Amino acid sequence: MIRSFRGGVHPDYMKAPQIPVNVVAPPPQVIIPMIQHIGAPAKPIVKVGDYVTMGQKIGDNEVPMFSPVHASVSGKVVAVEQRPHPLGEMVMSVVIENDFQDTPCTDLQPLNEFELKDPDAILQRIRDAGIVGMGGAMFPTGFKIVGGYGKVDKLVINGAECEPYLNGDHLTMLTFPEQLLKGIELLRIASRLDKAYYGIEVNKQDAIDVLMSHDPAKYGIEIVREKVKYPQGAEKMQIKAVTGREVKPGALPSGVGCNVCSTRTAYAVYQACYEGKPCIERIVTVSGSAMNQTANALTRVGTPLGYLAEQCGGFAKTPRKIVLGGPMMGICATSLEAPTIKGTAGVLFFTEEEDKNVDDPTCIRCGKCISVCPMHLEPVFMYMYYQKRDFEKMAQYHITDCFECGSCSYNCPARMPLTHAFKTAKIMFQERAAAEKAKLAAKEAAK
Repeated sequence: MIRSFRGGVHPDYMKAPQIPVNVVAPPPQVIIPMIQHIGAPAKPIVKVGDYVTMGQKIGDNEVPMFSPVHASVSGKVVAVEQRPHPLGEMVMSVVIENDFQDTPCTDLQPLNEFELKDPDAILQRIRDAGIVGMGGAMFPTGFKIVGGYGKVDKLVINGAECEPYLNGDHLTMLTFPEQLLKGIELLRIASRLDKAYYGIEVNKQDAIDVLMSHDPAKYGIEIVREKVKYPQGAEKMQIKAVTGREVKPGALPSGVGCNVCSTRTAYAVYQACYEGKPCIERIVTVSGSAMNQTANALTRVGTPLGYLAEQCGGFAKTPRKIVLGGPMMGICATSLEAPTIKGTAGVLFFTEEEDKNVDDPTCIRCGKCISVCPMHLEPVFMYMYYQKRDFEKMAQYHITDCFECGSCSYNCPARMPLTHAFKTAKIMFQERAAAEKAKLAAKEAAK
């Protein structure tokens, strides 16, 4: 049986998994941001002039919800300062001048055969290796696993990769099938579960066949075939398709007994435990109308976006927009000097050809946005009350439960900026809550 969920759309997927992985030469300098995960930022533990080895920990913190940061090359630290972050702001970063030796750090050794079966040893290695959700969320994986203890009975591995253009997960399945299955097994053991479920869309049948040839059952893994539909790769949609359970608005996956990890996260766990390698590289799809060609590039964390574009064939036209991730849920980058980070699955360089915005868009009340919303929301009314800044009505229509998949905007014949409006509305709710909290604190202080 092929499984799916309600709603969703079928964009032009523009995928090119037939293009083999190209190993990008590391740049002369890497820029390693101290923010590459959800939670407290890392604090630099190296200084200008220090020599660092590839894989050495250079950013740390002692808080629970955190993931350490490592050097992706060996060389000399030439700056510890604010640098452009791919998500827009300036953040503290460690800049390393590459000596092109890739001298390895030996702090993390491969786990022995007993440790590879020990949940605590695996969990500690996941933390030490700086592994986060590499599907884009960048939630510290160790923290997620521990948070599921006593609540989670289903581990779901996300193999949908439903965003247009992106190929990294598909290529990981094809290129490293046995290693990937071992990585999923390690996640399963660390989660203290007997079975894991690997949801993969059927447009990756070649990958499903390769994985099945390695007998996933012996690793405690069941492959679940899924329909090709966006946003199948969203966490809540994966849970619905794989388990039949539904995460209610405002609830978390653990509330229905599930945890979801990405394909590339599982492979990173394999590298950390079997090879002693921290999270310092990933396959990045580089594409878009501004590029001369599409590339699937094995890229070190900290590689500047401009350098990456040059190494992948260069620009055919001047890019107007840089999108990190896929075109549906990706985030716009503001500088070619910004580096790749752990969560960078794709870098898309677009020209004005992709700009479909119109002046003064007008809703025609067709309801097409409602028909495709995977969260069963009503975007037409959410947008109306957003325009009126009616917080009570926006809350009534669950605007904060939108996870910004973009299906409504994609399906809107009037080209209404629905997803952008809902993203803005959630920021407004956060600011409103912060203002009310500050007002209450000031009132209490005045007593």
